[in-house]
Amino acid sequence: MTIDNAPSTPKVLENTDLARKVETAGNLIARFGLIVTLFWIGAMKFTVAEAMGIEPLVQESPLLAWLLDIVELRTLSNTFGVIEIVTAVLLGLGLVRPIFGVIGGLLAIGTFLITLSFLFTSTTYEHTIPFFSPGGSFIVKDIVLLGVSVAIFAQSWSRLLAARVR
Repeated sequence: MTIDNAPSTPKVLENTDLARKVETAGNLIARFGLIVTLFWIGAMKFTVAEAMGIEPLVQESPLLAWLLDIVELRTLSNTFGVIEIVTAVLLGLGLVRPIFGVIGGLLAIGTFLITLSFLFTSTTYEHTIPFFSPGGSFIVKDIVLLGVSVAIFAQSWSRLLAARVR
């Protein structure tokens, strides 16, 4: 087959306007998914079961263990819940005001970096990739959530900078 009679690209794949619309839809779905996830996880932090579930992770974390010396587990879990719900609200408000998206994005990045650190600090997980224990496989999905958080932060930051140039 020569270049002259190679199949042409389907017209729909050459439509840049459609590509931008699909990209925008994907970004909105990713943002909405992150907002729902953070809000839901944050609300769960107010339950006894969730507080008990995070206890071994927090106890074994060099970043967080010291907090249990100054506050009770339920208070700490509730505080995490408030942070996650506030983060979700800020990410939503970021659609209207980029500064909120920047702050929410940074909080989400911090949240998922801390959560992912449990894969390395917790003794309740097998540390052999790719055979995580059930808890480890639950946390590894936070890599995707971290990526979405970084993308939202970057988009919000770009919008904030663009607004200041005008």
